[in-house]
Amino acid sequence: MTTLTLLIFDPHALDAVQGEHHLPLVLVSWAIALAASYAGLDLIKLVSKAKHAGWRRLWLLAGAGIMGLGVWSMHFTGMHAYRLAFPVQHDPILTLLSIVPAVAGSLAAILLLSRETSTHRELMLAGTSLGLGIGMMHYVGMAAMHMPASLYHEFWLFLLSLFVAVGLGVASAYAYRLCRQEWGMRRAKTCAFISALFVSLAICSMHYVAMGAAWFVPHPGAASLPPMAESHWMIYLIGGCVVLVALLTVVATQAQRRLHLSEQHEHMTRTRLLEVISALRDGVALFDGKGRVRLSNAALEQLLGWEVEQSIGKSVWKLGFAVNSRELRDIIRQALEQQGEWNGLIEAQHENGWRFPAWLSVSRVIYADSNERDYVALISDRSAEQEAQQRIRYLAYHDTLTELPNRRALQERLNGCERHLGSGTALSLLVLFDIDRFKILNDSLGQDIGDELLRQLATRLRQWANDDLHVARLDGNEFALLARLSATHRSAAGREARGLTERVLASLSADYLLHGHTYPCRLSVGMLVFDPYMGTTPAMLFKRAGLALLEAKRQRDAVPQLFSPELEQEREARLTLERELRHAIDNGELRLHLQPQVDADRHVIGAEALVRWQHPARGFVSPGEFIPLAEESGLILPLGSWVLQEGCRLLGEWRRRSEFSDLKLSLNVSVRQFQQPDFVDQVLTAIYRHSAAPGSLTLELTESLLLKDPEGTIEKMLLLRRIGVSFALDDFGTGYSSMVYLKALPLDTLKIDIAFVRDLSHDTQSTPIAAAIVALAQSLELGVIAEGVETETQRAVLAGLGCHQYQGYLFGRPLPVEEFHPTPVAQREAPPAA
Repeated sequence: MTTLTLLIFDPHALDAVQGEHHLPLVLVSWAIALAASYAGLDLIKLVSKAKHAGWRRLWLLAGAGIMGLGVWSMHFTGMHAYRLAFPVQHDPILTLLSIVPAVAGSLAAILLLSRETSTHRELMLAGTSLGLGIGMMHYVGMAAMHMPASLYHEFWLFLLSLFVAVGLGVASAYAYRLCRQEWGMRRAKTCAFISALFVSLAICSMHYVAMGAAWFVPHPGAASLPPMAESHWMIYLIGGCVVLVALLTVVATQAQRRLHLSEQHEHMTRTRLLEVISALRDGVALFDGKGRVRLSNAALEQLLGWEVEQSIGKSVWKLGFAVNSRELRDIIRQALEQQGEWNGLIEAQHENGWRFPAWLSVSRVIYADSNERDYVALISDRSAEQEAQQRIRYLAYHDTLTELPNRRALQERLNGCERHLGSGTALSLLVLFDIDRFKILNDSLGQDIGDELLRQLATRLRQWANDDLHVARLDGNEFALLARLSATHRSAAGREARGLTERVLASLSADYLLHGHTYPCRLSVGMLVFDPYMGTTPAMLFKRAGLALLEAKRQRDAVPQLFSPELEQEREARLTLERELRHAIDNGELRLHLQPQVDADRHVIGAEALVRWQHPARGFVSPGEFIPLAEESGLILPLGSWVLQEGCRLLGEWRRRSEFSDLKLSLNVSVRQFQQPDFVDQVLTAIYRHSAAPGSLTLELTESLLLKDPEGTIEKMLLLRRIGVSFALDDFGTGYSSMVYLKALPLDTLKIDIAFVRDLSHDTQSTPIAAAIVALAQSLELGVIAEGVETETQRAVLAGLGCHQYQGYLFGRPLPVEEFHPTPVAQREAPPAA
């Protein structure tokens, strides 16, 4: 009688009975179900990762077998945990056949769960297959029972057992899939354990719900039959064997998993190594001790033309990699044998013949677990780097605006004259060109116009360049030419140099068209003929050519000036004198001499302070020699400051002496000194420091101040005029002053220049000029004094013109401060000045 025919709704109507469960065996049955489920589900990872179909089928069958065996063992153990009042036996064939649906259901579940992605339909099918397999296995096993009783199943609990089996089966499938999606395959064991809990609950719940649905109606006389002996030890043995099989399966899967991970790691390591090498921009080749290529990358193929696949196994020494591969091969081999490495810059060559600079580095590879001798070669293209270096060198030796060689390039050319200029008897020429009034061009037309002029001039100058003639732009508006001369004697070389320079100058001086403007360019030119074998430094050569250029600028006649030793001697003398003048100012070597100023009665009314320099070695140094030098070098400022301090100190002494208290002292002030922003403060400080009387101080100015800054000059004069300082206009008549400014100046005195006074006795033109100056002074209500009066005739003419104050040798030469006395000057004829 089948199970379906024994379904009943009310088992109590048949006086049916049920058995009891032995709790320890119930726990054992659950443990068997959990172990078998875990082992089966744990194999899913190996099924999904197996590369070969054979291994996938093997692991699939192993998983289904161990899970089916666990379901069957759990049922067998659970059946023996069930106690009835009559003996029960099991049909061996039917009992063994009951394992088939368990294995089939497990197989379908594992197959569906081993896929990378599973749909809801597949998950439902997997859970249903597992649940139905468990249910079929249970009821086939129940049908194998032989006993003196009839077996009935309560209908609703029967359906509930199947629902529990299928429901928990579906739940276990979803649990495994959700855990795997959340944690991935790295936590497959946890996923298998969680799902195994659901599977074991499905097996146990289905079994014990189904046993709750089983009712037994004993046959007559069944109660008098003796009970069978308990065989718990066999149950434990079977359960232990199942658990052992499950554990062995887990161990096997773990070992297989580790082996798989090892293979995968090895595969990934090699794959990643190849990917890393492929990602390198430098060419890489690994070869063994016999030179056979083991691997290479795409960069090497691109650099040298080696095909990656075809180069494997070939001798690296037979593959072309450089222009001189044969020579390099022996050198590299020797270095590898002795040192284990070699590196250097080579001229690499592509298989198509293209050559390029490259850096080659070859090193021995040392393995931690092997004594194999492998070598790795790295080659990198240095073309861009070399081009960058060449560009840097070009910029270092060329002017960016004109693209001519610069000063540094010309200096190195001068350093290598002996190598480049041929025989030791040849002379050379260095020419410096300087564009006149270039700053005015920039200021008036703009810097763009100036740059265009420099570029056009450079283009013209470049046309003269050849193997024996080199050109350069030194800086700003200064250019240079270095040429080898054919003449071997100085005189002939000078003529040749002048001829060459004049031809070049003619081409450079022709008119330029600058943005629609015609510009006539004038240049100052300095030349130097020198012997390149004399060991003269480039700095000295530039210095001498520069002195010739300075002389050309001083002459202002557009004639090239050839350097002569006298120019250098004069320059050295001026530098020496400048240095000594600075020392004289700082160390008190200068002295003030006073020249008296007298009125018509020859009474001394004041004096002009004149600077004198008594050099310890040179003796007396003329003011006409060191005053212009002071103006040129800027020493006129400390010199003027010293004169101002010394003059105020003298006025402070005169103020305390009655015979000097009414005298005025005139001090000469240079243009640069007066233009200092703090000049007024300097005067005030000197006056108050030495307690000088401001009304006794007269500052003598020159007419050039009016051309420089008339408004500023008037402002400073007014500030000093307020405290009593007087002003005299020195050398009047020699400048180009505007009468408008002259009228606005707060002057006190005009001084007639010595040039007009000297010629009063025999030059008919000087007298009217002097008369005009006197008349102008009278009309402006200014005092007038004539300087340079040396004869009585000159004094008489001046007196007749209305000038009654004089200064000159007729009344006294400049004397040291200590020898000056304000006594009346006797009438005498003074000799002319030397």
